[in-house]
Amino acid sequence: MPIAIEQVRDRLGALADKGKALIDGRHKSEFSNQEMVDTAGFREWRVGCVAFLREALGPESPYAKEFEFNCDSPFLSAVVRGMAVLRATREYIEFGPVARVEELVAAEIFTDLIGIASRLLREGRHNAAVIIAAAVLEDVMRRSARHRQIPIRENVDNLLELNARMVAGGAYPPTLGKRIEEWAQLRARAEALVLDADERPALEAFIKGVRDFVNDHLF
Repeated sequence: MPIAIEQVRDRLGALADKGKALIDGRHKSEFSNQEMVDTAGFREWRVGCVAFLREALGPESPYAKEFEFNCDSPFLSAVVRGMAVLRATREYIEFGPVARVEELVAAEIFTDLIGIASRLLREGRHNAAVIIAAAVLEDVMRRSARHRQIPIRENVDNLLELNARMVAGGAYPPTLGKRIEEWAQLRARAEALVLDADERPALEAFIKGVRDFVNDHLF
């Protein structure tokens, strides 16, 4: 499922809390007389931090790299450096133009739009439901193409043309490409206002398919 932006903030806060607890429980090493934190707790916390930073900001993010480089041992000084990176990350997520977080916000919007499409379908407004879901599909395809550096013609390629470029670029297998061709036909018929209630099972499957596509291809 797409990750909500609030989940990013909550996860970052939880990791900061765990780091603070490690610092509060520090002790002197009996071998080096240096201050250390609990080794097992540190390993668990560090893995969680590294996974979070890579997923939220991307593996090449300077924040992820900085954390991995500076927070590499259970010595208190290393944990303090790691906490500083988490604080900087919090500020960056709150105030900086983070591309990955922008995608998370987009995922929230798309989830809301798909929910609206499902509601319209339940209300019998089949054409409107398909048009909204298809618009989400096309937007996500464009984002995925940019991310994969698949050349597309911005605001020119239609759904079928985008699909052909995505399949040729290896973004997904031809079997999914065939399904999207069928979805494009549904969209064309919706725009012509010729869908009817008898097609509801197929339209429900279409909306579910778009939801799955968002989950699989937005990030």
